[in-house]
Amino acid sequence: MAQTTVQNSGAIRFGSGKLEVGTSIASLVNLGAIRDAVFKEEWEDVEVKSDNAGVVKVGIKEHVAYIECDMMEVDLTKLNTIRGGLDTLTNVTGTPVSVTDEAHTLSGTDFVRLNYKNGDSTEVASIVVTDASNNPAVRNTDYVIGVDSAGYTCIARIYGSTVISDGEGVKVDYQYTPNSAIKLTSGGKLSISDRVIRVTNTDENGKIFRITLYKASINEGAEIEFPGDEDDDPAMPHLKMKGVLDVTRTAGDQLFEIYDEQGV
Repeated sequence: MAQTTVQNSGAIRFGSGKLEVGTSIASLVNLGAIRDAVFKEEWEDVEVKSDNAGVVKVGIKEHVAYIECDMMEVDLTKLNTIRGGLDTLTNVTGTPVSVTDEAHTLSGTDFVRLNYKNGDSTEVASIVVTDASNNPAVRNTDYVIGVDSAGYTCIARIYGSTVISDGEGVKVDYQYTPNSAIKLTSGGKLSISDRVIRVTNTDENGKIFRITLYKASINEGAEIEFPGDEDDDPAMPHLKMKGVLDVTRTAGDQLFEIYDEQGV
């Protein structure tokens, strides 16, 4: 026999969440596929012994919190962010590749990404742009070039260009240099920079349940266990981030935030 009824169905949580880490809330990056994400809070009781009333509890100390999980994607760029500057991340440059007559349509003055990018996310080299009739276009007169946040070189038509009309197709020649590898080296650096870590659960209605640690750092060294060739599971490094008080914030809001739209 039921002893009670559900008091708030929105407070019953289902599903895992998206795990993000960054140098700030504005720069959080998605760590991708994970397993067994856990949030945990800990503290030590502060107790004082009295002569006539036993132990008197007066507060807490060492108030900390943890978010940990198993990472299914071994991405060195993201590991470098997680590890807070403890390591050195290096791109190993590959062989330059030439691209000829890559077609794009330039509408208005909107930027359009080129199809390929440099491994170091800088602007591609040797850019030549022609219109549909093979007339050469001039940079900063007919078009401009920029690099977006993902490191892709982008092109946009300049308003009033006499070579590239609005909505016209253009052909772009350029040279890009991909990475042949990426490497993470470690040892000799002693300080670890703080990070923000956040886990967000989103329900079927698009409502979120989110936990954010304001000031966290990696709490254990790397461990990558390589499974057998016939195993179904991938290698999954364990991630454990420890959050401590950010004393630059207001007392009562220095360790973590739990934000809930689902239970409202």
